[in-house]
Amino acid sequence: MSRVFILVLLIFFTYRLQGQTLIKGSLRGSDGKAMAGLNVSLREKGISTVLLFAISDEKGGYQLSFKSNSDSLLLTVSGFSIARQSRMLFNKSQQADFQLVNEAIKLKEIKVNPPKIRQLGDTLNYLVDVFKDQNDRTIGDVLKKMPGIVVKDDGSILYNNKPINKFYIENKDLLQGRYGIATNNIEAKDVASVQVLENHQPVKALKNKEFTDEGAINLKLKDSAKGVLTATGQLGTGVSPVLWNNELSSMYFDKNKQLMNVYKGNNTGQDAAAEQLSFYGGSQAPGQAAGLSIQAPAAPGISQQRYLFNRSHAASLNQLWSYGKDYQLTANVNYLNDHKDQQSYSQSSYYLPGDSLLSITEQLSAKQQVNKLDASLQLNANREQFYLDNALKFSGSWIMEEGTVLTATDLKQELDKPLINLSNNFSVISNLGKKTIKLSSFTSYSQADQTLLINPLLYPDLFGGDLSSVAMVQNVAQNKFSTQNRISYGWTSKQLIQNYAMGMNAYATHFSSTLQARSAAGQLGLAADSLRNDLQWNTLDVYFSPDYTYHTNKLRMVLNLPLSYASLRNNIFFNPSLSARYELSPLWQFNAAAKYNSDIGGLENGYRSYIMQSYRSLTRNDGSLPKKQSQAYNLDIGYRHPIHAVFTNFGASYSINQMSILYGYDYSGIRSSRLSYEIPNESRTMVFYGKFSKAIQFLESTFTLDLNYSNSRASQISQSELIDFSADRYGLNAGTSSKLSKWGSFSYNWNYSRSLSKIRAAEGRAAIDNQVHRGKLNVFPTKKLTLNLAFEHFYNGGLSGAAQSMNFADAGAKFNWKHMEFNLEYNNLLNTKQYVMATYSDISTFYSSYNLRPAQVLMKVRFKIK
Repeated sequence: MSRVFILVLLIFFTYRLQGQTLIKGSLRGSDGKAMAGLNVSLREKGISTVLLFAISDEKGGYQLSFKSNSDSLLLTVSGFSIARQSRMLFNKSQQADFQLVNEAIKLKEIKVNPPKIRQLGDTLNYLVDVFKDQNDRTIGDVLKKMPGIVVKDDGSILYNNKPINKFYIENKDLLQGRYGIATNNIEAKDVASVQVLENHQPVKALKNKEFTDEGAINLKLKDSAKGVLTATGQLGTGVSPVLWNNELSSMYFDKNKQLMNVYKGNNTGQDAAAEQLSFYGGSQAPGQAAGLSIQAPAAPGISQQRYLFNRSHAASLNQLWSYGKDYQLTANVNYLNDHKDQQSYSQSSYYLPGDSLLSITEQLSAKQQVNKLDASLQLNANREQFYLDNALKFSGSWIMEEGTVLTATDLKQELDKPLINLSNNFSVISNLGKKTIKLSSFTSYSQADQTLLINPLLYPDLFGGDLSSVAMVQNVAQNKFSTQNRISYGWTSKQLIQNYAMGMNAYATHFSSTLQARSAAGQLGLAADSLRNDLQWNTLDVYFSPDYTYHTNKLRMVLNLPLSYASLRNNIFFNPSLSARYELSPLWQFNAAAKYNSDIGGLENGYRSYIMQSYRSLTRNDGSLPKKQSQAYNLDIGYRHPIHAVFTNFGASYSINQMSILYGYDYSGIRSSRLSYEIPNESRTMVFYGKFSKAIQFLESTFTLDLNYSNSRASQISQSELIDFSADRYGLNAGTSSKLSKWGSFSYNWNYSRSLSKIRAAEGRAAIDNQVHRGKLNVFPTKKLTLNLAFEHFYNGGLSGAAQSMNFADAGAKFNWKHMEFNLEYNNLLNTKQYVMATYSDISTFYSSYNLRPAQVLMKVRFKIK
């Protein structure tokens, strides 16, 4: 199939390149200086419709590539404060330069509405004041209204259906991926525009050498917010129970220095840890071969503020110093102290061969205490000929959890899992003419110890029929050292870029575990061989990776041909990939990719004795490592028209995953044991999607529409029998945010999904339909007073009776007086006490009822300290 896919790509591009006409040139003023941001339009002779248009870049350049049967074309250059010029050209590739004359424009008494979005080269400028209304306080509130930009529930940002690769404040990366600190604390009134840097290559030395389809966000501040130290505080208190919500922040942004320090603490259900998430890709955090957990309530599909019982304190200290134009030193420290309580009722049903079901009913109560510290120091030099980056990072988390499970046997769970990680990431790039040399080295050490206590001792058969012990204790310890080193050499020859890299990755891991019985006196029994692991897992990978990039004005194709040797079982892997991007026009883009990957399992598949990962889950392996193969194909067609504020993406993906080992589960009462079988198997997933967003200026509204469908097929072993299953999911999400003249604003979102799971040789399960309606109305009686009312409706077709529908309502009032803001909130007006949901997962069905926060009233006062 991969050969067919590549052949189709080549035929498509060959066809598209035939008969193309290219007109390019430069625009300069009477003084000879380049003129950027001017409109260049092209029409066929005698036709009023514009065939193609472009906007001149920072160097005054433009180019138009097109197909037309007309013998003559009309080329027009226009823009604000210049005299319009037109030129009739023959339909052939040519250079057309213009020398333009400034022209003063006399305006009568008219009202000029600035465009919401303005494009300058690869940069889109969103004017914040045009999208903002009186209810918006932070820049994050405004980002959600901008077409083409998607802010997900976790705070991550997408542009053009891809995660952004950088988030800047005045062109500086202060927060190193934790940009939720900025979006939730920088006030919208201090931001002049939000810039989207399309196809952003953050390393200057790699510009026009390595290409990316990802965008970046840059906040352009107003002059009044630059070079000024500001400090803001908030005090909040309320009832049911006694509530508190306090904040303190300070910020300073200028050319050579930036700082942003934030403290937040509350017990009102706001997740203080959310802002500290890093959204940059390429995370090299240490993985755990066998993670332990207590049986705790699963998060329901509603706003966390409705169900989270917490006591949280979070602090973030961030500072950046610039030295000259291209050198920066950044220091970031983040600390979290968080306590969470959860309660729920759940019923889990597992399909077993013979059309039978295993049902487990649990009344769950859990508490979690988290202490987490992250610190980093990063030195960066980013020049066109030279790049240097060194990041030293420390991460430590100390998590303690405890819980109770009320079933046929009441039990207590306790889990202690500290984790410490220290790493250093170094990279340097040097350009020598058309040649590029890159060197990188990543080194890390991590230590993780986990202890899980289950009381009482549920499974005496594991301990030789011991009936005198009262508890089970599972210990897992993992110490890991890793180093990843790479050097590459590349050069550019006209339209072809070649890179040749070689590298070595070495890992040394010591892994041990014991499952023991504990007496009432606290003494631990001896662990049998079947309950004890002790492994020294050392691996070495060596690779050679050539890649080739062919690019023209419209087309870019990248071919990667990595070849690697893994010392683990002496395997050689060849994992090629091909990606292509074609600009059908300045408005349309076509992206396609095909990738093949092969690998072998790791330590998580290598331990052979039992590990109790939760009170009712045992896992072990037979010593064989699974061989993995995967194929992935992606197609995306994007349309964007910034002037008309239209952004659209639609596409599809298809993947095949193959493994030599199939994992299965055997059930003995409530206890499940994961076993491995040497049975080749595969899973397939197919996804189709369409995304649309549009801002309509005269309505002062933004509309969004997302459609998606996915189908997956896989196999699993249950009670030693093979079960084939499939899952289909349909999704629709539509929303709008609108200004209602000067007196208010309104937002509404409708989310619909349908899930259908089928098990071969069994009766099909009924589809589950879910709907969520969210609406919010803000009214502005005066410029200082804001009233708001919010409503949520949830529907779950997997339930019956009154539980199918649940409603929530919130109300609030906000009043600004001098440098103070008074905010009164009344949450959960209807005092909804439980949220009930039903879901499917592979061959399982889950039903749960989650306890919610009661109705609560909160008064917050925000004030400016400096």
